[in-house]
Order: sequence, then structure tokens, then C-alpha cells
Amino acid sequence: MKPRYFLLAFLLLTFLSRHAEASTLFGRVIEINDGDVITVFNLNRPVRIKLLAVDAPEAGQPFGDVARKHLSDLVYDKSVLVEYWGIAADGSLVGRVTLNSADVGAQMIRDGAAWFDTSNQGRLSVVDREVYQQSEQAARAERRGLWQAENPIAPWEFVRAQALRRNPAASLNSILPAAGIRANRPTPELTNLTLLTERVTAGAAPSVNDPDLAWASSSARKNWQRFKPAGQSFSALVPDDGQQKTITVPIGNRVVDINVYAARDGWAFYALMWVTAPSNGESDKVAIDGTLRAFMRGFGDGYQRRNNSAFSCELGEDRSFSAAGYSVSEYDLSTCTVPAKLRAFTRVVGADRQMYLGAVFYASADDENISRFMQSFTVGTSAVNAKRSRARSGH
Repeated sequence: MKPRYFLLAFLLLTFLSRHAEASTLFGRVIEINDGDVITVFNLNRPVRIKLLAVDAPEAGQPFGDVARKHLSDLVYDKSVLVEYWGIAADGSLVGRVTLNSADVGAQMIRDGAAWFDTSNQGRLSVVDREVYQQSEQAARAERRGLWQAENPIAPWEFVRAQALRRNPAASLNSILPAAGIRANRPTPELTNLTLLTERVTAGAAPSVNDPDLAWASSSARKNWQRFKPAGQSFSALVPDDGQQKTITVPIGNRVVDINVYAARDGWAFYALMWVTAPSNGESDKVAIDGTLRAFMRGFGDGYQRRNNSAFSCELGEDRSFSAAGYSVSEYDLSTCTVPAKLRAFTRVVGADRQMYLGAVFYASADDENISRFMQSFTVGTSAVNAKRSRARSGH
């Protein structure tokens, strides 16, 4: 394998400087779910998008059907660009949608089809906030759309009132709007975990001509150490002098940390990723497969976009087993453009899913450190015992 291909594994070390900004996706709008929610077909799967800082009348609310029809007229069956930052409580991506450089959310507000949701404006630029605010002011002044009514009820107030009628004992402050997934449309493949994983990898692959990668041509070997983050139940032997970074992603009303440790030894790159995120009720197998597929999909997407070169990889069959109360899957991706080995552990604790992922990208399968890394990556009591054993032996 040519070294230029192998250097792309360095994406796991460079994501930290790039994901403070929005991630993007491009696709055709295949469904209008609501007046502020659409489904975009991207990379052969449907992805649900909630328009950032836009709140349209709910279904069953006056002007709700009109708002949905207006959004359909604007974007249905058209290709849009989505800049997204986080995940809504219902699992949708929260993002700014543009069509031919025109801001769809601002247009909905300007046409009197939606409110400017100031509670969800944090990711808009100062200029965009001003545009959204002025768009609503203009729509109100011209009595466009929903502003034709004397006292239109904001969607968030409508949702709260409906919920309070269903449950009079509930506090208004505890009721949050929630959009359900309709059974008569394609269910998005992406879950909270897969979205987080793809966000870490997609778009972060460096160019093969990046001068910052010049040091990677060295084959110098590293010392190894056992890595076990405080408060975590996993550990692994890793090359020292690696980088540990954390990015923060909003999911609904929560903030989730994605943690990565990555290091290089010779012509191999080693990475550990750990995250605890809300569970969607999926099985362990579905969670692992989805996360690993998103991991490699994001890697491949970044590879192709930044290097204008095809990336090929199929997960194929895995080896599955249980360890210390966790479900485990291992994949040997030796036929991928950048060969790799993956291992993932997961379990659900309360309403949250814990996920631990280990990956090694390599140039030669004969490197004994590849199996050393994979075999040492353990969870639960196995990880603790491995650490104690290493301490007793003086290594």
C-alpha cells in the first residue's frame, strides 16, 4: 500500500481542530415531515433535519398544514445543503438548510410560515440572527401568512397547552415539544451514536499534500503504556505521546462529550473513542454495527472529498461475543483502501448507552503491535485486572 493512502488515518488526530464548526451534508429532500422538519436522502440513507431556529405551527394547529405545504413548495424533491451542529430531542439533526445559497429557514419566517425560535439561535451567526429577526418583523408588519390572525399562538405554547390538557398535573416548564417519527416513511438509519461517530470522522481527513503530515513519513517506534481514563471502565495498551481530545455535541437538552485518544507507532495509527449518549432503544448489535459503519463511512467520505480518490470498505462479517456485561464485535477490514481492525464494546445503563471503540489503521499486517493493541483493549473487570497485572510485572 502506498504511504500516501496510509497517512489518511491521521484524521483521528485532526478532528479536534475542525469540529468546532458545523458539519455539512448534501442531498435531495424526499419528505416534508412538518413545517420545520424535512428528510434528506444523503449517502444512500434518509436523514431527518430540523430547521435551526425555526418553529412552524404544529399539525392540528391553525396554519399548520399551510406551513408544511409552503416548505414543500420551497424544497421538496430539490437538492439542499445542510450545515448541522447537534441533534434534537427526537433524533433529528438540527441544521441550517440552504437551497442555491438561499436560507430556507429565513424564507419560511419571511413568508409568515414560521416563527423565529430565539431559544434555538445559538449556532446562527450574528448576521443570520439579524436576518431571521428582521424577517419575522417584516412578516408581522405585512400580516403575511400566520400573522393574518389577530393573536397567533406560538407552536411551543400550543404544545405545552395540549400536553397540560392531557396531564393537568404536569408543570408547564417540564413539557418539551417532541416530533414523532411517522411509521409510513423511511426510518432514518442514523441514531444519536452513529451521528456522533460520523461527525468525528466525516470531513476531518487531511489532504495527502498537507505539509503538516511531513513528520508521518518517519517509521520511528514508540514506547507503550496502558491507557485507562479516570472514571472509565476500559483500558488498552497504546503508544505513548498520543493526543487525547474531547469535542462537545448538543443532543436535545443535553450535552454529550466524544473522547478520542490517538497515537502513531511506525506505520500504524491507533485510536480509542469513548462516548455515553442517550439510547434510542436499539439493540446492542444494531448500535455497534451502526456506530462502526458510521465510523468508516465518515472516514471514507472525508478521504474521497479531500483527496479526490475513491475509498472502498465493507464491514462484512464480524466476530461477536460478550465480556464483563458488554456486547462486543470485532471486524477485520484488511481489504479496505486503508486496512484496519476494529473492536467495539457497548451496554445500556439506565437511559444511556456506553460505547467504546478501538481502531488500528496499518500498512503491514505483520506488525505485532496490531494484535497487541487489539488484545489489550478490554472493559470492566478485565480492564482492571490487566492494569493490576501490568503493575505487578513492572511494565
